[in-house]
Amino acid sequence: MNKRLWSLGLVFILLMGLLAGCGGSDGAGSPKGGKGQAENESAGNSKERTKLVLWMPPFGTGDTLDKEFWTEATRSFAEENNVDLQIEIIPWSKYEEKYLTGISSGNGPDVGYMYNEMIYDYISMDALEPLDNMLTEEDRDNFYYLDHGVINGKQYGLPIVVGNARVLFYNKDLLDAKGIEPPETWEEFRAAAKALTEGDTYGYVMPWGDQAIGALNVGFFPYLWQAGGEILSEDGTKVAFNSEAGLKALQFIHDMKNVDQSMPESVTSMNQDDTYQFFLDGKSAFVMAGTTFAKQLEEKGINWGFITSLKDKRQGTFFATDMLVMFKSSENKELAYALMKHMLKGETMAEFHKKIAPFPPVGKDEEYNDNEIFRPVYEGDKSILRTLPVAKQTSKIYDYLMKNIQLVMIGELSPEKALQDSEDYANKLLAE
Repeated sequence: MNKRLWSLGLVFILLMGLLAGCGGSDGAGSPKGGKGQAENESAGNSKERTKLVLWMPPFGTGDTLDKEFWTEATRSFAEENNVDLQIEIIPWSKYEEKYLTGISSGNGPDVGYMYNEMIYDYISMDALEPLDNMLTEEDRDNFYYLDHGVINGKQYGLPIVVGNARVLFYNKDLLDAKGIEPPETWEEFRAAAKALTEGDTYGYVMPWGDQAIGALNVGFFPYLWQAGGEILSEDGTKVAFNSEAGLKALQFIHDMKNVDQSMPESVTSMNQDDTYQFFLDGKSAFVMAGTTFAKQLEEKGINWGFITSLKDKRQGTFFATDMLVMFKSSENKELAYALMKHMLKGETMAEFHKKIAPFPPVGKDEEYNDNEIFRPVYEGDKSILRTLPVAKQTSKIYDYLMKNIQLVMIGELSPEKALQDSEDYANKLLAE
């Protein structure tokens, strides 16, 4: 470069520096050395926020409502602990896929929500952090259902959603119009559903087009338990659903659709939300759903009642004991545990149960905020309520079983073949 040009350039830079030192303004129009500069210096020296990632499912009318709720509910925690909390609401239909790909790629959360079908496999992968050493005596005294989070002798989860029992809802007006009393047994239920099927109104509706395996919690497992059956053997090494009870249960729901025609043909393309809407529209006399469905019924003005469980050999129905878990990959485990406790404290849970989904309390520090009509279910019918067994590969097992039952419902597979094929597939997985 020409020395003369270099010298002129240097003089220009020096002059600009002097002018800047004498005054002027920053990009925001505030004087140098004033508030704008002080804020920038303060921001530059402030402690960097700690990032935490939380994955949750949607319980509200959509993921937006849930995202807004958890953002507001955790705001004070984030501010007090200087945390950048990133919350993601994952649709139920993509839930397990999201976790599997996220954990496999190293992009999982610090804290997540898991149900029984999922948790064992992540324990086997050594992906979850035991919480035994983090629980205080105060925690152990406060939380009601900690035993449900103990797997292989270690505390892997803190129950956050306990309840939402699957009960059989009925439309009182439709039953009263036919002079039919709410059924108690399988035989009474089948007869009532058949009698209530007329024109565009059907006795019963089921979600046999659903992609989520949770549909088994209303479509098959309650009937299996009621017939006296079990999902797995007591030691968890083999499945037990291919039994006399399992065949009886599957034949029962098959016959209600394909023999009695008490269900519309469209049930084979319906998901759970579709069945709820079908019932809300007055097109079905019965539907099995979680107790949280009552909120929609009341908003719609439906004259409804419910049956906790029908009876065959015994009674039984599903209820959830879903948990918050911490991942070993979390680099801030103390903060992650503090987040879990903040989410589970009575104040947070009370708002969750009032604004998003009514469930019974998970700790002593919250009063009962669920629908009062269901209090006897959780306080008096405990022997009827069943959870899914925690064992390896259950998500794959249930997915295979559900697809086979779907084939039964459309008439492409016999109940015997469906259960036998499902047993063979499942026992190979369990033996691995």
